Amino acid sequence: MTRPPDPAPGERPRARVYFALWPAPAAARRLHKEGELAHGLTGGRRMRRDTLHLTLAFIGDIPRERLDELRAAADKVAFSPFTLSLDRIAGWRHNHIVWAGASELPGELESLVTQLNAALAAAGFPVERRKFAAHVTLLRNARGELPAAELDPPVEWPVGDFVLVESDPKPEGAQYTVLESWPGTTGAPG
Repeated sequence: MTRPPDPAPGERPRARVYFALWPAPAAARRLHKEGELAHGLTGGRRMRRDTLHLTLAFIGDIPRERLDELRAAADKVAFSPFTLSLDRIAGWRHNHIVWAGASELPGELESLVTQLNAALAAAGFPVERRKFAAHVTLLRNARGELPAAELDPPVEWPVGDFVLVESDPKPEGAQYTVLESWPGTTGAPG
């Protein structure tokens, strides 16, 4: 008996979603190259260049009817465009992840995350209680240890918007679809 094909993401009754920053091509290429270098030291599964992102708020699996509530919450967020300087690479032993991150977060990023979490909580969505850990996952299932190191030069990532993304888990790795984006505005609180 053959199994029917999985429905396309938009045809499923539920959506697995999150808000994120999505890098411009130049930043994605550089991050992917750093993942390749780290892979030589730790092994594991490299993230595909087209899937690299920085999660702002993970929502999880929700009924598709609630997507408009997420959009309405995101509509309440105002931020100024900024540059994120990713200047560190390290590994987390507890979950075998190698990541790139920033030693200092721009105030605009902190404001964006704070506003987004407040809007999500007001709309009845659960929000992360732990301190925001801005990172881009480069490798999963890393086997060796990667000591923290500086990225020299840092990856300069111009951030002009944030996005709502749907994740479609697959055996070869998740497929991501950007559902909508919200641009930053000059003069927004930061």
